Amino acid sequence: MMSQRLVTVLQVAGAALGIPAAAAGSYTAYQTFFSSEAACHRLRTNIVAIMERHIAADAKHALLRKDVTEFERTCGESDPDARSIFQAALQDAERPAATAARTARSPTLAAVTEPAAQPARKQPLGIFGAAGSGEQRGWVAISRKDKDAGAWEVNFDGYAITEKTLPPPGTVLTAQRIMPVWSELQSGQTSDQSKLQSRLPAGACVRVLAMRAGAARLWAEVAPSPCS
Repeated sequence: MMSQRLVTVLQVAGAALGIPAAAAGSYTAYQTFFSSEAACHRLRTNIVAIMERHIAADAKHALLRKDVTEFERTCGESDPDARSIFQAALQDAERPAATAARTARSPTLAAVTEPAAQPARKQPLGIFGAAGSGEQRGWVAISRKDKDAGAWEVNFDGYAITEKTLPPPGTVLTAQRIMPVWSELQSGQTSDQSKLQSRLPAGACVRVLAMRAGAARLWAEVAPSPCS
């Protein structure tokens, strides 16, 4: 199924070819679109790589904070699913980093419990269905409506997903990009971070258990699945 981003590219290219007088403006839009996409792709790649690195807590937190802040500023609205994951990763790195900083100053202070708010999630954000996780199911947004363009952005391959054609139970879907997995179906444009269960890497597969259609997102309850 043709993604909305590809449709936008083709529309811009068509405008440039079909209307010479508007070619300069179309080229500018084309260049802006791809510059933004390239920047967001680079940030996503960098952040995921940092999340997977085994480095000191304070170093990981510093690296994540820089890139996650930039991602939220430039890409958060266009990719709220990745934003949810990156916010959680930053939160997971923040507390160990703070503990490490206190330990460096004073081992005694490190043992003191601060009155700060506790993390919204009880466990660090892991990979959906990873060995030992015990995860059997969760909810993912298989498609999301762009609140500005009003078009649906599909997040999975493996079925021609539309508002009227939802994948039946048993369908195996492949994530196009990193996706959050929620313990409960989320409503509206915003989500409850405390219900963020795990993450699904790009290229990972899930099996559909049930479907729910919402105003802003099309939801599937899924289970981990091999891709073949």
